[in-house]
Amino acid sequence: MTALRSKILIILLLISGLAYAQTRPPLERLVSLNLRNEPLEQALAAISQAGQFNFSYNPALLAQRPPVTLRVSNLPVREVLGQLFGGSVRVRVRGNHVILLKADEPAQPKDFILDGYIIDRETADRIGAVTLFERTSLRSAVSNGYGYYRLKLPTALPTIRLEVRRETYVNRSLTVSTRQTQPLNIYLTLAARRATFGDSIPRLPVVAGQLPVPTTPLPDTALLPLVATYPVAYVPTGLDEVTVPPSFLARTRRRMGRWALSAKQLITDINLDRDTLYRTWQVSFLPTLGSNRALDGRIINDYSLNILVGYSLGVRKLELGGLYNIVRQDVQGVQLSGFGNLVGGNTRGVQLAGFLNTNQGNVAPLQAAGFLNLVGGNVRGVQLAGFLNVVRRDVQGVQAAGFTNIVPGDVAGVQLAGFSNHVAGTLRGWQVSGFLNYADTVARGGQLGFINVANVSKRVPIGFFSYVKQGGYRDLSLSANEVTTLNVSFRTGVRRFYNIFTVGLNPATNVWSFGYGLGTRTTEFRGWSLALEASVHQLNRVNEPVAEENRLLRLSPLLTRQLAGRLSFSVGPTLNAYHPDDRDRSALRGITLPALLVSSDSPANPRTQWTGWLGWQGNLAVRL
Repeated sequence: MTALRSKILIILLLISGLAYAQTRPPLERLVSLNLRNEPLEQALAAISQAGQFNFSYNPALLAQRPPVTLRVSNLPVREVLGQLFGGSVRVRVRGNHVILLKADEPAQPKDFILDGYIIDRETADRIGAVTLFERTSLRSAVSNGYGYYRLKLPTALPTIRLEVRRETYVNRSLTVSTRQTQPLNIYLTLAARRATFGDSIPRLPVVAGQLPVPTTPLPDTALLPLVATYPVAYVPTGLDEVTVPPSFLARTRRRMGRWALSAKQLITDINLDRDTLYRTWQVSFLPTLGSNRALDGRIINDYSLNILVGYSLGVRKLELGGLYNIVRQDVQGVQLSGFGNLVGGNTRGVQLAGFLNTNQGNVAPLQAAGFLNLVGGNVRGVQLAGFLNVVRRDVQGVQAAGFTNIVPGDVAGVQLAGFSNHVAGTLRGWQVSGFLNYADTVARGGQLGFINVANVSKRVPIGFFSYVKQGGYRDLSLSANEVTTLNVSFRTGVRRFYNIFTVGLNPATNVWSFGYGLGTRTTEFRGWSLALEASVHQLNRVNEPVAEENRLLRLSPLLTRQLAGRLSFSVGPTLNAYHPDDRDRSALRGITLPALLVSSDSPANPRTQWTGWLGWQGNLAVRL
């Protein structure tokens, strides 16, 4: 029974070993060999047996080759073949078969190839997601998950300096002296661990209890985060990281980056975070498909032409894009796009887009989009959008949108919108909209719109309804006049200019009314003040539908006396003008008013003429 178990265990181990070998590509399988003066054919057989795959080749390829002496331990098959053949054989893989072909060597090659593995100097582990590049030709490569890289370089370069970058590893620069295809393994050293808070602070006795731990949000400095399956090493800090929900602007940048960029570019952007290259001009069709190749995200261009989508670190003079321009840092000069512009830094110049502009930093002096502008910093100049402008900080200049302007900071200038303007800070200028204006504090200028709302206002809002929370004018009053003996009125706005909403009823004559007006009031002097109010009213009979226009215009100068607390009493004459559309259905027909007639109300007075009289009004109001 014990022998049977041992056999089953051995079989399972063999099966698992075979399955593990099959999961790796043949060229990446690790083999160990000890060959001494073996024919090349037998050496290949030993390699295929150790790697559990098959070779396929023309026997003439091995003719006149010397015996092989080779001793390796846990090396990839690719590297072993490189030691056997150098660059004289091309290798192809078909399933579990490795095909050996004779390498074609041109008489005057224009390029040569460096390939090999990126290896950790201390652990000997192979490192993936490493970027290698050459500054002059802009050729680059990224090592795969097994640490293997393959980089084609031009032979015409007088000096070739290979730059190697990997996050959390020390940068390396290698000078390549030969211009021939050759294997080259590169060793990297892990960067020194950064000091933590506990490294230089003596240990103190631990006191049990829960204490609040302040946390600092992590800055959103990466324009395009890494999206790949490659492992990324992070240096430990000894502190708990706090996840901060990204802003809408950050989410927009990330989504656009993932849509437009490859994993290789995202890795390169992270690894080359401290490397900046410069070019006078570039032309591209899509990211990586252009004159700047895969390094376009680390290059600042003077002039940039993008047929569809462009991607760069910065622009200093002019950028034209057929569809979309993506710039990681700053733009200076002119940036034009048929659809959108995405800028991770500041824009100084003119930025125009057919649909969308998105900027993480500041914008000046002109930004215009057919639909939407999003700015994470300040705007100095003119911002125009067909639908919406959103600025996360301050605006100085003119901001105009077909629908809404939103500014969480301050505005110094003019806001124009078809629907609404919103300023969470201080307004020093004018807000003009078709419906709603809001500002926390109105210091200079004013608000002009159907509805105006402010927390504090030192100016006069002009609109159908105005509300100022602190320092505004609001009261609720009961009043009587010669037409309606019981009225309720609400006044809101500021003392110099306020809105009046009123309803009234005369139970004796069954006349009721509703109306709207405007008023102004002087400041109090020893408890007395003057007010002037103008209003328009619709008069109706209680038992009749509101079908005809019975317009009453009233001008009321009032003398107001402040009583105890918030109570006040007002009284004054009124000048009235009344015009019914149909005298036979007039709300005042058959009613004698306790007033002094100014114009005749007789059959000789046609209905197209106005009737006027001098009346009276008394109010008892409470300040709100």
